[in-house]
Amino acid sequence: MAPEFVLAFATGQKVEAKKSVELFKDLELPRENTSRTVGSAFSWQSSVQSVKEKFVALVTRIDDKLHGDGKAHKWTIRHAFYANMGGFVLQPRESAAFPINGKQLHWLIKRGYVEYPKMTAKEVWDKSKADGFQKSLTCLQTAWFIIQIVGRAIQKLPITTLEITTLSFVLCTLAMFSQWANKPLDVESPTILTSSKSIAEILIEAGSVASQPYKETPLDFIDNQSPSWLTEVQPHLRFRAGPRMRPLPRFTNDRFPVIGAGPDAVFLFLFTMAYCGLHFAAWDFDFPTSVERYLWRVASIAICACAFIFWVCETYQDGHRLGRWERWYAKIFHDKRNGRIDTMEKLRRNRRFIPVWEVIVMTPVTVVYTLARTYIVVEVFLSQRSLPIGAFNSVQWSEFVPHF
Repeated sequence: MAPEFVLAFATGQKVEAKKSVELFKDLELPRENTSRTVGSAFSWQSSVQSVKEKFVALVTRIDDKLHGDGKAHKWTIRHAFYANMGGFVLQPRESAAFPINGKQLHWLIKRGYVEYPKMTAKEVWDKSKADGFQKSLTCLQTAWFIIQIVGRAIQKLPITTLEITTLSFVLCTLAMFSQWANKPLDVESPTILTSSKSIAEILIEAGSVASQPYKETPLDFIDNQSPSWLTEVQPHLRFRAGPRMRPLPRFTNDRFPVIGAGPDAVFLFLFTMAYCGLHFAAWDFDFPTSVERYLWRVASIAICACAFIFWVCETYQDGHRLGRWERWYAKIFHDKRNGRIDTMEKLRRNRRFIPVWEVIVMTPVTVVYTLARTYIVVEVFLSQRSLPIGAFNSVQWSEFVPHF
């Protein structure tokens, strides 16, 4: 019904994974004791110990660059996806186990509560149920469908609204494959990380920042994640809520994406507008009635306009929440005094993840978008009752072959 929203979730998860990779760069990577292995070959040369150590360091650095998942258990984007989806579970002493994300794991490692996970990117990927052959077959079928559409357009054969809508879904599917390319699929057995400290001791040592009651896990104070549809939105709508157990036994995969203003935001914007804009290709198609044609045109304009309004509102609110506009103002006008927001102001803005003004603006936009999308989906099938005769003709591929 709305693949662009799934693409937004995928993009948000990739952005969070990339942030996690950057965060882990300040931690020392666990290594095998390479110096002992190499050193045995040079032990008889005790006089050149310093040269030997430099050589070992050089070999180790080269190995790290050539094999990111080798002896230095480098934190990759696969690790980050795995952590943020709840792949690591903390088992404190005499306390209930619960999942932790990348940011929480980084905090625990830095303070010595758990060890750096000795898990390579290949070992993370081995837990995935993703089938490379199945993905390749899907991409092959998708490519063939796109070629068929291009062939029909070149030979001026009628293209139906069903084919246009399918093409728009295909566009979002390919973009999702790109964003989730390094995300493990359907991991059933998490990695348990044990700690000699109880959760009470960890919270006491954390100080006043951990004094507030938690909503999902005891480590919410480290990373209070964006709202989840299952656990925070559906209860207000009186729908069936997500997991009621606290701490959460698993992370939900339906958190509102926080994408920011980087390349991934541009990627999502372009694909979202392309998805909506593809429906304009049916502007002059043959519809069963002229009323249906005009309604299709109105619906196409509506979904593009609503998507653009949503992007404007969300971009502004995201920049306000993170203090981006203050930083840009300070950079442009060299006003350092107004370029920073204090910690309390950041916390206040984060608590109001979706402010009242955005709810007021987006409610009618959401209603219009839903009505327009519903009409397009319904019309896709209604229009099949009266198709032009050329819609049943196949592409003559022989015409593309040069004849001598």
